[in-house]
Amino acid sequence: MKNKYEWESYTCQPSQEYKGNENIYRVEFAKGDILTLEGNPASLPFGGSSGVWGDSGKSWTPQHGTPIGADVIYYAGYDDKFYHLEAEFPIEEMKKAMDTTYQYNDYRKEKFSGLIFGFAPEGMVVVWKEYGVFRLELGRYQAKVITNDKDLEQRLFKGWSMNREEVAERDFLPDASCKKWDMYRKRYTFRVKMENENQALRLFQYCFTNYNGEQDIIFMPTLPATLYANRALPQILELDWETSGRERFRGNIFLNEKVIFEKFKNFKTEEKQEFEIKISKDNRVLELFLNHEPVEVDSVRIYKGSVMYEGSY
Repeated sequence: MKNKYEWESYTCQPSQEYKGNENIYRVEFAKGDILTLEGNPASLPFGGSSGVWGDSGKSWTPQHGTPIGADVIYYAGYDDKFYHLEAEFPIEEMKKAMDTTYQYNDYRKEKFSGLIFGFAPEGMVVVWKEYGVFRLELGRYQAKVITNDKDLEQRLFKGWSMNREEVAERDFLPDASCKKWDMYRKRYTFRVKMENENQALRLFQYCFTNYNGEQDIIFMPTLPATLYANRALPQILELDWETSGRERFRGNIFLNEKVIFEKFKNFKTEEKQEFEIKISKDNRVLELFLNHEPVEVDSVRIYKGSVMYEGSY
């Protein structure tokens, strides 16, 4: 049973520079235990968090078993506090998750490959399930402030080049808040519909990289639109298409955070919205619309595609 399930653990935090600290929201761990159904020992990576929200950018030694909770103690320099996270994961969901696979393309399916722990201000912790390129939120958890922390301070700072007062002086953010990352978790009901002027176009996949840290792929979407789904707002929309055996493309639409959340702020979660993606006949222009109105985005990029699918020309 010990080696039936193998996966990796990751930690991350929002990425932001402040007063020379390139990752002001990084947290440091004094304890990082992951609890498993089988009783196998599992843990978070040693040291501190890294990367960006939803993606640590670092790997760790393989863990084993069915994760059902976490017992984590960490220090956040930006508010000079130690936090204790005691999280219980839904057991039946995790048992099912270990045996679930997601289809990536014609040739590849992804099985459970990891747990990602994200640490936001005010003790907010989000955990994602990872299936290769897929990231799905497991839940949001709340860590509690440890008030009697002198023993933890001595243990954590023992080998540091800076003491606690120096770290606090450099990093302290009096207004650090989890409000933005809770906003990112809001879910809405929408679909994506593609419109184009080229009858030879074949669409193969949509990839959603969402503000809440999730990443999802809809493989071989039903034309001309995906099904309505309840999901967080997309930060990047990516799609693969072909118009001939020599014309393969990948398009990326980078949404503007302020614009897209302003447009959705008065929508109810159950109300149906529709994104439209328009591709010009010559494959050079990619435009985004919401409920038939143009959406201002940060940028659009179109690349020559290299991936071939079963339905490729």
